[in-house]
Amino acid sequence: MYKIMIIFICIFLLIYLYIKYNVNTLEITKYTIENEKIPKEFDGYNIVQISDLHSKSFGKNNQKLLEKINALNPDRVVITGDLVDGENNNYNIALEFIRELAKLYKVYYIIGNHEQKALIKKYKTEYVEYFNKLNQIDFVNLDNRKVEITKEGSKVNLYGLTVPYSCYKYLFDNKEITRIDKSFLVEKLGDLDKNQFNILLSHTPFYFDEYEKWGADLILCGHVHGGIVRLPFIGGLLSPDRKFFPKYDLGKYIKNKSTMIVSKGLGGSKVLIRVNCKPEIVSIKLKASQNINK
Repeated sequence: MYKIMIIFICIFLLIYLYIKYNVNTLEITKYTIENEKIPKEFDGYNIVQISDLHSKSFGKNNQKLLEKINALNPDRVVITGDLVDGENNNYNIALEFIRELAKLYKVYYIIGNHEQKALIKKYKTEYVEYFNKLNQIDFVNLDNRKVEITKEGSKVNLYGLTVPYSCYKYLFDNKEITRIDKSFLVEKLGDLDKNQFNILLSHTPFYFDEYEKWGADLILCGHVHGGIVRLPFIGGLLSPDRKFFPKYDLGKYIKNKSTMIVSKGLGGSKVLIRVNCKPEIVSIKLKASQNINK
């Protein structure tokens, strides 16, 4: 009986150490996006994507995370939602992280479902204060907005979509869900110029078909946490809406002329578990097609 107990303790300890390693070990994933609409001035332009921090710390004051970002030498940093966790009121981690990041880089930020959850549920007072302090930082809040990123007289367009909280439906949730379609995107973001290179930040990847119909060339998303548990040859096991084997969980997806990149993100909500699914920083380099004169 004593030996069996020791074996179980050892197995439990190994599982604990493995999960701890998975949730605290940062990975860098690099992509190259080539498109004939990318101006030659943007060839090699490096965009770093951060997603789903959920108020997690990687070292004191997120120093390890900041060092990893610095090593990538980004031209711009984009944050695709859920810096905070709507299940607790510890917003200072996210606030200090974006404050330090914005000292070093031009940062563009969209909110996710957890920022919205925090504002409508039990921690509303704390997160109103969070947003008040956030708005004092020198970054760009792309709340259904477009900005032009310019370089040497050329430009690419960057859009940020605020996906309504009513679009996120969970298991056993009876609420009516707001549907996103092309007309919704036009209403919120306007028509885009399809002769220019257009990047869309959206927290959830589950509307890829609609983003493509609208005309986005590159879509950057998070939300799914890589499926939390990644099974060999199968992929992510579970999505945040409590559904098994989500269609879009991680990596690069292509439909017609649109490319979507889904980040595994950095943290997690409630019980933080990651199996074969380490936290991820995404680096995206733009490449101008060589046969196009820009």
